Amino acid sequence: MVVILNYREIVDYIEEIPKFTSKNPLDHTKALLKRLGDPQNQMQVIHVAGTNGKGSVCAYLDSMLRAGGYKVGLFTSPHLVKINERFKINGEMISDERFVKAFEEVQKIIKKAQEDGLDHPSYFETLFLMGMVVFKEADVDYVVLETGLGGRLDATNTVDHPLACIITSISLDHVEYLGDTIEKIAAEKAGIIKNGIPVVAVDEENGAFPVIERTAKEKKSPVYGLKSQDLTILKKYENKIDFSINSRYYKISNLKVKSYASYQVQNAALAALAAHVLLPDLAENVIRNGILEMFWAGRMEEIAENVYVDGAHNPGAVRQIYNSLADSDKEWLLLFAVCSDKDYTEMIRILGKIPWKRIYI
Repeated sequence: MVVILNYREIVDYIEEIPKFTSKNPLDHTKALLKRLGDPQNQMQVIHVAGTNGKGSVCAYLDSMLRAGGYKVGLFTSPHLVKINERFKINGEMISDERFVKAFEEVQKIIKKAQEDGLDHPSYFETLFLMGMVVFKEADVDYVVLETGLGGRLDATNTVDHPLACIITSISLDHVEYLGDTIEKIAAEKAGIIKNGIPVVAVDEENGAFPVIERTAKEKKSPVYGLKSQDLTILKKYENKIDFSINSRYYKISNLKVKSYASYQVQNAALAALAAHVLLPDLAENVIRNGILEMFWAGRMEEIAENVYVDGAHNPGAVRQIYNSLADSDKEWLLLFAVCSDKDYTEMIRILGKIPWKRIYI
C-alpha cells in the first residue's frame, strides 16, 4: 500500500528521523546516491567547509554567480524558520510542491534500499539526497554546497569531482566529534580536498592553514590562502563597510559589504578569491555587485532599528562579534543565550570585554 503524505506530514516525518536512525558512513550515502543515478557527480559543485562563516561564504558565492548570469543551486544548513530554506535556486527557496516531489523521489529509493538491507538515511543525509535531486532537476549551472558537520565524514563529501574546495575560518567547535585541537579540526575540514582540485582557504595564524596546505600537497592540489593582511577596511558606515583585497593571487578595490559585521569582509573576500580562481574572466563589477547584494539572515542582521541578531555559537564566532563592536561609540545592550554543550564560559569572557550598558542572560 502506497501512503501519500502532504507537505506538513513530510516535514514532520523528516524531523522525526533522528529518533530512529543515526549518522551513517559515506559508503551508505554513496549507495543511496547511486540508486538516484549519482546526481552529485553530474553537476558543477563548489564545496565549502569550515567552522565559522561557511554559510556566508556560500551566500556570497551564490550572489556573485547569479550576478554573472548563472543559474545557481544553494544548499546550506541549518534553516532558521522553514526547512525549504536549505534549498535555494537563484536566491529563492524551493516551493512546498518541489520539496514534496524531491522527498517522494528520495523516499522511493530509501524504501527499496531498506528492503535490500540498508539502514534508513540520517536527517542530514535525507536532506542532502533531496538537494541533489532538486538541483539536478532544475538543471542549474553551479551548485554551492555547504558541509553539515566537519568535512571528511560529512554526507556532502560524496561529491567526487568538485570545481573547488573552500575552507573558511576554523576554531574549536563540536570537539566531541571533530577533535579537541585546531589542528585536528582542520584535518577534518581538509578532508573535503580532492586530487588536483583547487583549494581556497583562510590563512589564519592559529595552526589550521599548515594542515590544509599539507593535505593539499598530498592531493597535488593548488592552494590559495587569504590572510587578514590582504584585506583593508577603508571606511565603516552605519550598515556598510568599504574594503579592498590586495593578495598575491587577486587584487580588487571599491568593494562594499552591506553589513555592520566586520567579519563579513573576510567572508566576502574569500568568496571573491574563489570566484576569481574558478572564473578568472568574471568581470570586477559582477564581483562588486554580488558582494553588495548578498543578504544572509541571522548574521549581524538588523531586524529593527539598532536591533541586531547573530547566530554566533562558539568562541571564534563570538570573537568576531567583539571585533565588530569594539570600536563602536554606541551604547549596546546584550541579550545572550546559548546551548549548554557550548563553551559559554569563554564566550561570556570575550563578550565581557565590551562595555555593555546592560546584559541579559
